[in-house]
Amino acid sequence: MTAAPNPRVGIIGAGGIGKTHLSSWAANGIAPTAIADANPDTLASAVAEHGGQAYASGLDLIASGAVDLISICTPPAFHADLAVASLDAGIGVLCEKPLATTIGDAERVARTVERTGTLFAMGFCHRYQPHIEALKAMIDGGELGVIREFRNRFAGHLASVEQTWFSNPEIAGGGVLADTSIHSIDLFRYLVGDPVHIHALTSSCESGLGPSLDVEDTGTIILKSSEGALGVLESSWRTPVGEWVVAVHGTGGSAIVDYADLTLRACTKGGDWADVAVPDGDRFVREIAAFIACWRGEDTPRATIGDGLAATRILDAAYRA
Repeated sequence: MTAAPNPRVGIIGAGGIGKTHLSSWAANGIAPTAIADANPDTLASAVAEHGGQAYASGLDLIASGAVDLISICTPPAFHADLAVASLDAGIGVLCEKPLATTIGDAERVARTVERTGTLFAMGFCHRYQPHIEALKAMIDGGELGVIREFRNRFAGHLASVEQTWFSNPEIAGGGVLADTSIHSIDLFRYLVGDPVHIHALTSSCESGLGPSLDVEDTGTIILKSSEGALGVLESSWRTPVGEWVVAVHGTGGSAIVDYADLTLRACTKGGDWADVAVPDGDRFVREIAAFIACWRGEDTPRATIGDGLAATRILDAAYRA
């Protein structure tokens, strides 16, 4: 039996999340054909560790014709142009979140996906977290009854954020909501449904952890689904006692995913809280494996361009609320 072919892969953006993508491709047995990064030191380090042709420009990498698939791991302001160029070149795209920093750019990417028919997957990695998969199966199977409440808090301390592009609204498109709550928005849609009411409050203030920022360092989004389920989405870069939890409460029971100890606990009506057995698995490695399967024609994206566009629209509405 002939082994399935491996794609030629390019990584655009080799710092931060780009390092995670590089190691996740490696875990799937694939070394990059090409890597692009605007920072010479970051680029040199990535190529030394993983191999591949070095490019100072993502657009030059795309134009080289050397790759079949690309992970876009740059700051958000560059996502749209890189995605459109890749799609037009027939290169499949796995784009990190958020899809874009404006609704107009997000829609431009969506139109290009539709026009070209090129493979596109949105980097909503939590859809591949085994505990979230198990939680979704419980919800879809009716084990928790009718869902009434959803609470998600992704919060901790991002040290020296004021010295990074994360605090630059022109590059990041926002603060902690754009960086972190975009995942929370997607999780609400994935587990509960599309919201019909969107409200939000944000804040940034000087403290012993750092100065006030030009973007929000803390935020809360409140959502209501068409079925009446309520969602509270909390995020912060300035709360050192962090919490990374997803909790869902329904008429038949409750379940909580805790990323701190990678557990899923559930309690059905009249029962006791108990751990739910969940198989091991790294969400980024599994996301890459699924993307490869899509390229081979064995699967379709779990997080589509439509999901990326919907989350961007909800984020925009939250900022405007």
